[in-house]
Amino acid sequence: MNKIIPWYQQKTTWTAIAALCTALGAYIGGEIGLPALIASGFGALAVIFGRQGIEKSTYIPHDQRGDTDIHG
Repeated sequence: MNKIIPWYQQKTTWTAIAALCTALGAYIGGEIGLPALIASGFGALAVIFGRQGIEKSTYIPHDQRGDTDIHG
């Protein structure tokens, strides 16, 4: 991988958004209470920002990887 994928194009982000929408629908439908909705919101945000933090902390640009001249 030679570049960081923008947050809005990642499957993790859209899965977290879908989970938040599901929790919101359950709240509107009366299946869960407000504390569960808030917890789901924080969980979705933790997944999104956690994924971004992991990706940025492990990303090494292609020209700095040390594998550009493997035939040396």
